[in-house]
Amino acid sequence: MKKINVLRIFLASPGDVKAEREMIFALKDDLDLLIGKDKNIKFEIINWERNTYPGKGIDAQDVINEQINDEYDVFIGIFWQRFGTPTNRYESGTLEEYENAKKKYENDKENTHIMMYFKTEGNQNIYDIDLEQLKKVKTFKDKISKEDGILYSEFEKTEDLKNLAQINLANLVRDKFSKKKRSVRKSAQQKKDINSSEITDVDKYELLAMKIDKGDYNVEIEIFLEDIEKTNSFLSDLASSTNKLTLVMNFFSTKTNERTRQLNRINNIKDERLRLTKAKKVSNDYADDLDKYSNDFEALLAEFRESISNSIQSYSEIIYKTINSNSFDENNKNELLENIPNFISSVETAIEGTADFLETFTKMSTHLTAKYSTSKRRAELATNNVFKELIRTKKLLKQLLDDNKD
Repeated sequence: MKKINVLRIFLASPGDVKAEREMIFALKDDLDLLIGKDKNIKFEIINWERNTYPGKGIDAQDVINEQINDEYDVFIGIFWQRFGTPTNRYESGTLEEYENAKKKYENDKENTHIMMYFKTEGNQNIYDIDLEQLKKVKTFKDKISKEDGILYSEFEKTEDLKNLAQINLANLVRDKFSKKKRSVRKSAQQKKDINSSEITDVDKYELLAMKIDKGDYNVEIEIFLEDIEKTNSFLSDLASSTNKLTLVMNFFSTKTNERTRQLNRINNIKDERLRLTKAKKVSNDYADDLDKYSNDFEALLAEFRESISNSIQSYSEIIYKTINSNSFDENNKNELLENIPNFISSVETAIEGTADFLETFTKMSTHLTAKYSTSKRRAELATNNVFKELIRTKKLLKQLLDDNKD
């Protein structure tokens, strides 16, 4: 019977990042599936909400500490605008869990890792922000960077954290935990069954002969090559989506120039009533152009997000499959990495073009007609959403590239 290597992740966070906590728990199935049974690695994600039961201690956090103990390999801390509820020992329960993780790391650096994430998205309602709590988060972030030697990551959306976590956990498992031999706790009967079926050297040779007969290793190589092809395809889709964004902006720039020329000609009409009537017609036509542009951009934003998500997940799958795989060719991964700077460059070009395009909105008139003003504002926001997504994508691709440099 094969041993199963378990990687336990302790998830710590204050109460304002519930969506992120749920996402990390939901990610478990993907991690287990992508690693595969043949890799003999399973993830277990724990936190106080799901893995503790009522009890008595010095305070509630003491009960949590006692039950969780230090039986985990990876500590993931997530913060946004709240620092948490104070305990009898620290300013918050999450801080106490972090400090315990630091102690665990000092005692067992080989088998412990700390990953810290900070959400940067602004709260939609300023009245919901506790400025004192937010100040504590910022002070804490500064402290762990300068005093504790922590390299943290920032993210804006929950989906961004998902992509980051996939990249980071894939590389962490590959670099630090792929050779761990931590087995799942088993009952006495299960241990007896394992001991009675220990594999001898002769058995190993027999298993090798059976493997050759079945051709399992060939299947693994074929599947892996398909994964490489799939990842390249997703990255190409990402480049294609980026180019589409640029084309839409170029087409709209042409439309803008056309409408501007029409308005300039209309301004030369001496009859004021006729001039206003024609100007209103052109302005409303321009509003229709703006709405079409917004529709196209909003549709492309969904396509772009799907492309980056597929690219990151597909590449993460390849990282997962490198763990304990004898058939993996390092050159294939390096070829993928060599392509990433080209995609970063295309994204940077799109960022520059979008920034210039956003500048044009600030110079456009805002008082032609009500319809025009409404359409213009929608187009501004649609463009800015894509602009922010491009910036996040650039950071994500650079993170992927940096994390996998030899």
